[in-house]
Formats: sequence, C-alpha cells, structure tokens
Amino acid sequence: MRKTLYLLLLTVLLGGIAAETRAQYAFTASSRLIRTQEALNPKQGSLTFFSHFDFSTVAGAYAGQLGNLVAHSIVTNSIHLDYAFTNNILVALNPLIYSDIHHQDAASNVFERIFLTAKVASFGIANDYVYVGGMATFMLPLASRWNQFGNPYSAGGPEVGINVLLSYYSDNLFPRESFNVNLNLGLYNYFDAGKNISNTPGRNFEVEANSNAITYSLGLKYPTTSVDLMLEIWGWVFISEPPVQAYTREAMAFISAGARLKPVDFLALTLGFDYQLTGREDKTQYGAFGIVRRPPNAPTNYTEWRVLFGVQFNILPILSGAADPSLIDFTTGSQGSDIILRKLEDIGDDKESTARKIEELRRRRQDIERNLEQLRSILKEGEPQKKEEEKKPEETKPEEKKPNEK
Repeated sequence: MRKTLYLLLLTVLLGGIAAETRAQYAFTASSRLIRTQEALNPKQGSLTFFSHFDFSTVAGAYAGQLGNLVAHSIVTNSIHLDYAFTNNILVALNPLIYSDIHHQDAASNVFERIFLTAKVASFGIANDYVYVGGMATFMLPLASRWNQFGNPYSAGGPEVGINVLLSYYSDNLFPRESFNVNLNLGLYNYFDAGKNISNTPGRNFEVEANSNAITYSLGLKYPTTSVDLMLEIWGWVFISEPPVQAYTREAMAFISAGARLKPVDFLALTLGFDYQLTGREDKTQYGAFGIVRRPPNAPTNYTEWRVLFGVQFNILPILSGAADPSLIDFTTGSQGSDIILRKLEDIGDDKESTARKIEELRRRRQDIERNLEQLRSILKEGEPQKKEEEKKPEETKPEEKKPNEK
C-alpha cells in the first residue's frame, strides 16, 4: 500500500507543475554527483548539510587605469540542508548566500534566492539494477538585481519546472558502493514577464514573456572506500528564448570532472571543475534599454571554466556505526542467512529490500557451488588416467657398450 502511494505521488509530481534543477546548481546535499542527481535517496532519517563555493574568472576583462588588464571574477556560495522523511521522499532547503554580479551600482547579491526541493526516488526496477525518480524545485527570488554575466539566465521571477531521474548501478546488492550511470532530463520554466533586466541604474527594460528550457545531464560515478570519481556532461536548450537583451540566452553544454574525498563517515570534501563545450557565440544585444556589456573585453558570453569546492556533513544518523558492505564476508560457509540478514539491516536496508538481497546472495552462492561441482567432476575424470600413467613401468635405456681396449 505504501509503495503504491509513493508511486502515485511520483506520478503526480512528474505530471504537475513542479520545479527542476537548473543544471548550474546543486540542489540537494546528498544523493548526487557534482551537477547530476542520482535516482537513489539516502536512507530514512538521514540529515545532510552541504556548503559549496563556485569560482570562475575572465582574464583581461577590463582595461585598468594604468593601461593594465583586470580580470573579472565570479564567486558564489550556497548552503544545502536535506532530510529523508522516508527511503523514497527527501526534502531540501538551498539558499544562495552570496553571488558576484558586477552591476554598476552593486558588486554582489547577498541572499539572492532560495530553493525548495522535493525529491521522490529510490524506486527499483530491473531487479534493482535501475532506479527511477523525480525532483521538484521552486525558486523564490530575494534580490533586486538580476540578469548577470557568467551565471545562468534569470530575470528575478519565480522559477519552476520538473526533472526525471534515472540511474543504473552495476551491483544491485550494494548500489551505493558500485559504479553507476545517471541521467537527468527536465523542463524549466522562468516566470519573468514584467521583470526588469536592465543593469544600468535609472533605466528599465521589462521582459515581455516567460521563457522555458530543456535541461539535461549525464553523469558517471566510480565510488571507492575513500574517494568517489565523477564525470558529467550537462547543459540546457531554450524552447522559448529569453529577450535578446538578456545575458546567457544561448543553449550551452558543459563537461564536469570531480572527486569526493571521504576521510571519515560523517565528512566528505568535493572538488569539481566545469568547462564550457558549446554556446560561446554571444547572442545578447547591447546598448539599448540600458543593457551594458560587462565585462567589456570578455572573449565569450560566459565563463569558460568554473571550479567548485564543497564540504558535506552527514549529521544524522550520528556515527551510527553502520557496517561497510565491502567488509562483509558472504563467502564463509558458516554464515547463515540470519547472520547476513542482520548485517544488511545494520547497513540500513529495509526488510523488503533485505529479503531480495538475501535471495540474490543465495542465487549467487548456488552458481558458485554449481561451478565448483563442475570443476570437481573434471578433476575426477582426469584422476584414473593419471593413475594408469603412474603404473606403467619406466622404459629402461640399453646400456652402452664400452669400446674394446687395445
């Protein structure tokens, strides 16, 4: 009954007007790569905190007073807090604390926006090798200055959309510790009609109509005991384009690579790097309606690269002492299913999932025993032939005759 209710909730979530993550941002603290979401939520009762800094710079963007060139740097910082109410439902809060905007009358935005995210995931199919889910995000704007160079398009209106999540794991018994491939597809809506996007004080230019875009990301993750390696391709394509006076109105694609270090159970450090692949042609029209090119000497319409550094704290459960699946020995003949059951429950699996994993372990063990039996049969067939060869008398070599001595 509960699973049916979750599936119904997922259907409503994917069919209604909900929010999808802008690929530039990481909306949850857990169950994600750098820019890509996994379709597998953390266990029920998990409370996770994550804070990250994004940094990028454009060299030679401005001409200095002494004839030198000055770089244009962009720093953003956001914090994330999410909680798993069940194994399938996660809710996240994500305020953007600081962002450089470089407007003529302001250098930065503080508490620019806040995201509210609901993620319904961890629905296993294909014998739990594949998981599906969906995520909804609502962006509430807080700042008064928008339309920024070097950041995804936004004009200061609410933003909502929808995102479908699909993940494949190479090990259906312990997916979190196995190689995985993740696909995100979404529709993002910008309710910006009537919002002012001029970056010149005293001049206004209001957006006439709302915009929307298709977002996508494909991410690979290779986890180990101490580090997770990640590689992603992501971006967006506008269906209804923003006005020609807006920054970052082009379709763009990026590649990201990163690593997540896990020195202890409750702490993880993330280092990532983004590089722009497509969308470097500047389609913004400057000069009219108070739209100024900033920075004036930028070679592209967006920052070509971006570095991310993040710190993650797993607040709950606090040092629960959960077993490491990689350290559990399932091959010992003395271990019964009841012992394995307790160890899997220590890891945090629910009873239904644990029962499936026990059955999978039995099947794998039967396959191993079947292969061993075949090997024994082959060895037994070869034993009689070997014994017959040992019984054959060795052929004696004829003695060499000594030459007659004269």
